[in-house]
Amino acid sequence: MSLLGDAFVIIKKDWKLLAILNALYLCVIVIGATIALISPGLQYSMIEFTGSETISGPSGAPIPASLGEAMVATASYFLRSFVVNTLALITIPSIVLPFWAPIIGAARFFIWGVTYVSPLEGVLSMEKLMPEYVAMLLEGEAYIIAIFASVRQLVIALESASISMKWALKRYTETVAETLRLLAITAILLAIASLYQAIVMPVLTAL
Repeated sequence: MSLLGDAFVIIKKDWKLLAILNALYLCVIVIGATIALISPGLQYSMIEFTGSETISGPSGAPIPASLGEAMVATASYFLRSFVVNTLALITIPSIVLPFWAPIIGAARFFIWGVTYVSPLEGVLSMEKLMPEYVAMLLEGEAYIIAIFASVRQLVIALESASISMKWALKRYTETVAETLRLLAITAILLAIASLYQAIVMPVLTAL
């Protein structure tokens, strides 16, 4: 079976866990957005803290003038989102500390909720936010799948530990290998998100 085929089999098997994580992080975003509505000053402070009005970076990114510029921008977004935000901040730490992924995920989605969901007078209009929601959907689901992969490691290890530590270690090693398969879906979603952020979003925000 192909790499993607294996990944979809894993998701089909544990779809309930993935659904729970999606619902959980949606709630975290909604909580963050509600806090932003109640306290616009906090939202403004978060924008200043992150140095960005969008999850892609500062608003007003220029429309790529050539295919080469578009590819460079796409590659830059992909490297940041996959190598830094996924591998360095979620996957690799979670191999050693499996509980790390849901914690860092909750922090990221809370920041998104506070900063990038609600309109802010003079800074973020609904017209600017609408394209942002698509980027958040694509990039957010990619991160949730990476978190899902790491949480599976923890769940399976805990279940196997009731049998024996040797068996738990064996199953944990197997789930780490399965995590690498699931990252193929994460990479595809982030590649689509990167193309959207590099090419489509500048056009939409310029309208």
